[in-house]
Amino acid sequence: MTDETEIRLTAERFVGRFGKDAPRQAKIRANELRAAGHVEEYDIWMSIYTEVKSLLGEGPKKR
Repeated sequence: MTDETEIRLTAERFVGRFGKDAPRQAKIRANELRAAGHVEEYDIWMSIYTEVKSLLGEGPKKR
């Protein structure tokens, strides 16, 4: 299982790499993993997707 710190760091790197396109890129990665049958990894990437949106001000803010 991936902890929240790892998800946050990955999301920050993703935003650094992809900027405003980061949510779309994270969702693409999640969907690729789901299509390949990697359910746990899909769930992790959906958490990263949510964190990316939060970092960009597009989703709910974390405390």
